[in-house]
Amino acid sequence: MDFHGYAGKILHVDLTKKKIKEEQLSEELIRGYIGNLGINTKLAYDLIKPGIDPLSPENYIILGTGPMGGTTAPACSRSNANYKSPLTNLFGSANAGDSIALMLKFAGYDHLVISGKAEEPVYLKINNEEVEVLDAGHLWGKDVFETTDRLWAELGDYWINCIGQAGENLIRFANSVSNKHSTYGRTGIGAVMGSKNLKAIAARGSRGITVADQRAFFKIIEEILGKIKANPVTQMWRDFGFVVAFPAYGATGLFELFNYGEGFADVATVFSKEQYKSRVVKRPYACPGCPVGCKQVVEIKDGKYAGLNFKVAALGSQVGYHNLAGVENWDEVVKCVEIENKYGLDSNSLASVAGFAIELYKRGVINKGDTEGSELNWGSETTRLLIEKIVRREGIGDVLAEGVRAAALKFGPEAAPYAGHVKGLELAIGLRGRLSTENFGELTNPRGGHLERSPSLTFIPRKPTAFPPFCTGIGVSQDRIEKICDGPEGFNVSRLTRWVEDYNTVLASMGMCHRTPVIQHFNLQTITDLYRATTGIEISPAELRQSGERIWNLQRAFNQREGADRKDDMPPCRALNEPIRIGDKEFPGIGEERASRLLDEYYEERGWNIKNGRLTREKLEELGLTEVAVDLGC
Repeated sequence: MDFHGYAGKILHVDLTKKKIKEEQLSEELIRGYIGNLGINTKLAYDLIKPGIDPLSPENYIILGTGPMGGTTAPACSRSNANYKSPLTNLFGSANAGDSIALMLKFAGYDHLVISGKAEEPVYLKINNEEVEVLDAGHLWGKDVFETTDRLWAELGDYWINCIGQAGENLIRFANSVSNKHSTYGRTGIGAVMGSKNLKAIAARGSRGITVADQRAFFKIIEEILGKIKANPVTQMWRDFGFVVAFPAYGATGLFELFNYGEGFADVATVFSKEQYKSRVVKRPYACPGCPVGCKQVVEIKDGKYAGLNFKVAALGSQVGYHNLAGVENWDEVVKCVEIENKYGLDSNSLASVAGFAIELYKRGVINKGDTEGSELNWGSETTRLLIEKIVRREGIGDVLAEGVRAAALKFGPEAAPYAGHVKGLELAIGLRGRLSTENFGELTNPRGGHLERSPSLTFIPRKPTAFPPFCTGIGVSQDRIEKICDGPEGFNVSRLTRWVEDYNTVLASMGMCHRTPVIQHFNLQTITDLYRATTGIEISPAELRQSGERIWNLQRAFNQREGADRKDDMPPCRALNEPIRIGDKEFPGIGEERASRLLDEYYEERGWNIKNGRLTREKLEELGLTEVAVDLGC
């Protein structure tokens, strides 16, 4: 077939055999799974055998881009990496904006599939069709910044994705970093790369991407760009990024302090946007093709970190993560992030395991005998101490390097109530204040406790009249809208989450960013029109939405094949049972009965087995996944 939007090829690299081959991207894959996350999911399900050790040569790393990546479509440069996670032992997924995958597409590849294990450290060099596996002995032991600088000096103008010492030492929440700033952040891709002795990927491409209908394409783009530029929210996000949402994060309980033990209602005061602007941020920067630019070049103006300067994505989110360990102020958060990025650590998981260890120490569950004589206190000093121990797997760091779930088992039953994770992935935001699709989606996400495919209008309270048109815009069936738009705030959170997840899975498979200043100007019809103009493929909004549902269900099937079921969707013990104070209000834990009812409604909306949360044959056949039903014994 003629390819527009797509590069048209999958690159396979077997590190054990040093074998390289190309595969044509098939029409069946494109029509069934769109691209990026979707096609990655299909490849992962087919290639990764159930029951394998995620750190064995049998695991695969799959990188993908979307059909609009490399075009001028706004904010469509995001990519996904998928594998079996060494942290959760389930579907592993990480995504990045300004990542190496876009350069892979310019080199001619929509997807890169890496298997096997090299005998010695190597890096993968891709220059259009020239693909080489090269020695990386001189890079092993170096951090992310040193590795990237060294490869730039050796190769010139390549985009670099690499691991630091965390990945080399198989820290189960190690990440990989593109060009020193864009991270594939969650579920441990860095450890999988390290297990394969793969230090880095270097890519350069010079091939362009064509679109099928330029007139229609540019008409849609001009309309969207006009809306983005005219909206005052755009400049707010450019100036402050996620910090604009701090008042809402604090008031609704999404940000929590001290290992999910307290609410952080005054986060907008302690971490003020005025200090952010005057003290921390030098200028914004943007992912390729993004008209907003909500990421930051940070530069500390004075104090003990004066002159500290680097690029960082979503610094506002980093405040939420590092609050879990009690990190005190903007300067200390920035310093922690710099260290984590150099070593190649997922900041969210790192801060969570640090907060977990500190709380156990404060409660007497562990003592100085467990910490090599160190006293653990809330704040940046202990957090930095634990970072060093974790990266080197020294003492207590060797336990924490396995993640919160495994550490809780090691420390004994008294530790379990304080482990904040879902499916083994540490939570990103709180669950006990106000439930929205964002935080409820942490329970149902196939990769575990994160929210990247559940953002929606529910993030802040709105008038109930806002939700029926929103539901129509994301493709909710008309016969379901009344049931979904039911509740005191105008929505049923568990039922709406199902449709939000499917819609956001379409976005992820397109490579589209879901941040507010961009995505509020799209809906399913606009995305369908843009996809048609880009690719020339005739598809309806309903078919596109069903592709999102198919991808989501296939990820669920991957996890079900590994033994996951309803129990793995339950909130962690603290969120379930403990009340939390947010400002002057106290909110109860979710409770077993309420959590069970919410999951019942969610499974019913999805067409899954309510009793155990497993996929049904009827649903899988409806989605054209009959072979998966057979595989699962449905």
